[in-house]
Amino acid sequence: MRALAVLGTGLLLFFNGAMATAETQDDRLRQMLDMQVKQEDVEREEAMLAERARLLQIIKTVEKDAEKRAQAIAEGADRSLLCSNCHGIDGNSLQADTPNLASQQPAYTLEQLQLFASGQRKNFVMQALAANFSNEDKINLSIYYASMPLQPLDFDSELAAQGKPIYDAVCFACHGTQGMGEAGFAHIAGQRQQYTINALQRYRANALGQSDPEDVARTNPRMEQVTRKLSDDDIKAVANYVTSLVHVAQ
Repeated sequence: MRALAVLGTGLLLFFNGAMATAETQDDRLRQMLDMQVKQEDVEREEAMLAERARLLQIIKTVEKDAEKRAQAIAEGADRSLLCSNCHGIDGNSLQADTPNLASQQPAYTLEQLQLFASGQRKNFVMQALAANFSNEDKINLSIYYASMPLQPLDFDSELAAQGKPIYDAVCFACHGTQGMGEAGFAHIAGQRQQYTINALQRYRANALGQSDPEDVARTNPRMEQVTRKLSDDDIKAVANYVTSLVHVAQ
């Protein structure tokens, strides 16, 4: 009996050791996969920033020449007729869930058109339009919308006040203290609240693994990181604060 007890104890220790080893291996595998994902996110973001810098340089080259800029605005206005049903003729959106393009950073608009054209951003109408725009069309549209003034929108001042500290903590580094964007990042001041809410919730869903991989409309490692811990109330407050910023920016 004693021999059997010893044997049983030995088998139990072996089993427990094997389980601990397996768990350790699983932990190591998870850590390796997490590191790989993070490295992929870093590389993806670096590539995005490099492409944004390239597009920004293209825009600057055109805008330095007053004649070329005026021509770009005129031709962009003509091409914007294809976009006006949703975004408005002057880039002030006609629909709550459609973004304003007026006063947008031109390099950012150009970048998004490129992403739609390549299929990296998904929207049936935008992908179809962007795929048929020439590079010159995209540049002209971007410069045209940047030249258009934003129209102020209504917002909840109490919610905006609640959203300010959240914005100041996680948004200002890229979008600026007044939401006007820096180095080609998005100008978000005066943006429509519902569009901002939808975008932030999509980023959060991506971060939490709650998006259907076949239905991810848009990804961005940095945006997913900052939205991960935001509640619906946080997001609504930030959206109202962002809308309020057009009054400051103007």
